[in-house]
Amino acid sequence: MREIHLRWTAETVANSEYAPIAKIAHRLEVVGHLDIGEDGIRQLIHATFCDGCGPDDLNEVPFLKVESVLGLGDGGHIVVWNSHPLSIAAIKFANIHILPPYTYGGEGISIKVRGVPSGISKFLKIARKLLPPDVVKVVEMESNKSIIETLLTERQIECMKLAVASGYYEHPKKINLRELAELMDTPRSTLQEHLSRAEIALMHWGSDQTE
Repeated sequence: MREIHLRWTAETVANSEYAPIAKIAHRLEVVGHLDIGEDGIRQLIHATFCDGCGPDDLNEVPFLKVESVLGLGDGGHIVVWNSHPLSIAAIKFANIHILPPYTYGGEGISIKVRGVPSGISKFLKIARKLLPPDVVKVVEMESNKSIIETLLTERQIECMKLAVASGYYEHPKKINLRELAELMDTPRSTLQEHLSRAEIALMHWGSDQTE
C-alpha cells in the first residue's frame, strides 16, 4: 500500500483552469463524494468564500455546477458537480482512493491518494499531464502489525496481549499486576518493566500519528 500527498501552490492555481475559483473562494474543502457520474463527481463541500462572493458565484466556473446549499456560514455545506478532468480521473482511476477531506481554491490544491503502487504511479503520470503538481510526497504504508513489531520486542508484545486478554487494562481491573505476574510465571518487577516500556512506545507512536 502506498500513499502520496499532492500539492499545487496558489500561483499554480492562478495560472490554471482552476484560476476562476481563486477569485471566488479561498478554499473549497471536499468532505465527501455523494455520487459519481460519467461527466463528473457530486461533491459535498465546505467553502470559505472571498469577500462579497457566495455559492452562486461558483456557477461561473466552467467545470462546477452548484446543486444545493445546505445552510449558510461556517457550518454550511454546498453540493456541487465537478467535471474537471483531473477530478474525474482521480475518482475513476483503478486501484486508488482519494482521501477526503481535500481542498482546492485560491489557496492552492491539496489531496491525498492511497492505493497499490501501480495505480498510484499511473495516476501520478496523468496528473503531471493535466496539471503538474508542485509537491509530491510519497508515504509507504505499513500494516499495523508490522508497525507494532518494530516498536515492541516479542516479550513486550506477549505481555501486552496477555494483560489485555486478562482484563488488566479494563476499568475496574479484572486482574492486578501480582496476579498477572503469577499467571505468566514472571517476576512482578520484570513484567511491570515490559508493560511500562510497551506503554511508553505506543503512547509516543500514537502522539506522532496525530501531528
